[in-house]
Amino acid sequence: NPAVPRLAGQNSGYLRFQLAAYRAKLRPSPVMQQVAARLSDQEIADVAAFFSAQPIGPAWKTTDAALRTRGETLFLRGDPARNAIACAICHGASGRGEEHLGVASVTNQSPDYALSVLHEFKNAPSFGGIPQPEAMRIVLKPLGEADLQALAAYLSSMQK
Repeated sequence: NPAVPRLAGQNSGYLRFQLAAYRAKLRPSPVMQQVAARLSDQEIADVAAFFSAQPIGPAWKTTDAALRTRGETLFLRGDPARNAIACAICHGASGRGEEHLGVASVTNQSPDYALSVLHEFKNAPSFGGIPQPEAMRIVLKPLGEADLQALAAYLSSMQK
């Protein structure tokens, strides 16, 4: 389903953080807030461990090579002229994130879901100093809609 995240192969630290954020109603989603509200800390850890152990799904196909190339450039190099930092600094060149830092794997999500998450972080109010989401909010600030669409095209089509 292109409207929901692929959780298979996601970093367990990131999943634990996100489920706790939904449970605390810090991340918006009425459905996920209800689901997470019923989970204990141990159940959150178990769910995160389960999904992180699953094989990653295939990349999505993109038909717009120029859009994907623009997204790849933003992901790997950023845009220094606009103070846009490369996504790869935190998520790694492979996009698989950093487990020990709780940084998400951003590969192989659907273009629609990737774009919706980019919008969510870009338009979010301050996260009060919580490093990962605050960094996303700040990094996305200088990027326009065309940039976000290019990033979504690249993220969804990255090879694992």
